[in-house]
Amino acid sequence: MENAHKNIFWDKIVCLIVDDDKFSRTFTKTALYQIGIKNTKEAGNSEEALEILRNFKIDTILLDQQMPGKSGTEFANEIKSGIVEGTQNTPIIMITVDTKEKTVLEAKQLGITEYLVKPISPLALKKRICSALGLNSERV
Repeated sequence: MENAHKNIFWDKIVCLIVDDDKFSRTFTKTALYQIGIKNTKEAGNSEEALEILRNFKIDTILLDQQMPGKSGTEFANEIKSGIVEGTQNTPIIMITVDTKEKTVLEAKQLGITEYLVKPISPLALKKRICSALGLNSERV
């Protein structure tokens, strides 16, 4: 019975993957699927992501830092500033190859909930999602 509860919970989470690299989006989507999250939306840039945020309830945003046009931190700043009503408190998990201290500190100052360095593992992603949503990863 406990496993049924886990599946129901994970099936209700909707994640938005924002990454300009199609392979990275597919890799992240596969990792989400492996931990039981099957409801995902994908965007290749901030404009596509904004359109999705306007039209769907998103539980957490998985955001790349290095993208053409707006960087992940620039886009996160827009979200936290309320560019789309009701998304200011949506947890953001930065998934990036960028490990520069300046970027990590900027992400933290912007209120980005978690920071993961690529390549990611499903287990690490699960732990960050649990943390971002305020859940105990040991219990789900």
